[in-house]
Amino acid sequence: ERGATFQGNESEELVKAIAPKLEATAGPTVKFVTGGMAGVQEAFAKNCGDGSRVWNLLPLGQSSGFGRGTDINAGADLEERKAIFGL
Repeated sequence: ERGATFQGNESEELVKAIAPKLEATAGPTVKFVTGGMAGVQEAFAKNCGDGSRVWNLLPLGQSSGFGRGTDINAGADLEERKAIFGL
């Protein structure tokens, strides 16, 4: 699944570098939504400021385990979460 693994040797470091800069330059009302997946999304959430603007959208009954951001539950699986996003 996209977002679950890094594609390239420097991808993880790039995400870790971009996340705090994006959080710092985006307006204060901007929120960041992940799918709560390990890999790219976890690295972004863990490096996006204090995590207070990160929302991790997960299937009902699951948690991200990121220790950053707010886990929100909606949909039973990935397909239902995609529908929520309009994908």
